[in-house]
Amino acid sequence: MKKLHYFVALITGLVIGVTACQKAEDLPEEAMATTEVTDDLAKNPSALNKLLADVRKATTQYHDVEAALAAGYMNTMDCVQGPPGAGAMGVHFVKMEWIDDVFNPLEPEVLLYEIKNNGEYKLTGVEYLYVGEESPMFGGQVHFHPFPQPFADYALHVWVWKANPNGMFEDFNVNVSCP
Repeated sequence: MKKLHYFVALITGLVIGVTACQKAEDLPEEAMATTEVTDDLAKNPSALNKLLADVRKATTQYHDVEAALAAGYMNTMDCVQGPPGAGAMGVHFVKMEWIDDVFNPLEPEVLLYEIKNNGEYKLTGVEYLYVGEESPMFGGQVHFHPFPQPFADYALHVWVWKANPNGMFEDFNVNVSCP
């Protein structure tokens, strides 16, 4: 089982590196799907807000890029730009061994960074990648959307460190840009 997990992680790293170089318009439509938010969100926003605060607390240390690297996140080195007017995702730092069938909101598989004009990285959000037959739900309220194989079945961006006028759970953030 460990060998299989290692192989999946290795292939994942290769695919993430190649995919990160693609422009958004080259990705399959399902990779840019809008995230479905359930009616429960309107019924219990405080539970979701608490979870978002917990995610911020769990990722605070990663404002320091060196802490992310020391924790096992790999810098993909490529900034993912969206279609014209959509903004960007930024640079993905991926922790490959966490890409599996376990969803832990306090352990995101991907950290999202924007490259500032001075070349420094600024943490903007997180992304969850999930391998499984059914979409998990963030906080029991926000569905992940389908993601192109081979490295994940579902994904969800959460802009916990930089406001996104289009929505906290959208793929691209108009307030994020690539150099």
